[in-house]
Amino acid sequence: MGQTGCKEKILIVEDHPEVRMLLLTALRTENRQFIVAENGLEAIFKARQEKPDLILLDVMMPGGIDGFEVARTLKQDPATSSCPIITMTAKIHDDDRRLAFEAGADDYISKPFDLAELKSKISRLLRPA
Repeated sequence: MGQTGCKEKILIVEDHPEVRMLLLTALRTENRQFIVAENGLEAIFKARQEKPDLILLDVMMPGGIDGFEVARTLKQDPATSSCPIITMTAKIHDDDRRLAFEAGADDYISKPFDLAELKSKISRLLRPA
């Protein structure tokens, strides 16, 4: 459950509206609340303001700050460092996976992603300790 004991709060950071809608539709449950951001700066601001329980983070975004930099920034901030991050990218090179983990991502999934695999990763990271 989320920090408030009510709903799991998930921040979806994705610049493509179609992918955002797919995620919002596929991941919707009664105990989830979604926040969306379309670029890196907005993601950092909303993560600090909303304190999500999990972040789904696109790697390639407009606006000068990519997902790797967003993850690095959030993991270095004591207010957001404990929030799990799953990076999502159409890039499938081993270097991208390595960069994601070096930036602080807790998991990684390639696009197009398998929704069952993504749901499993989300459930694992949201599971109470």
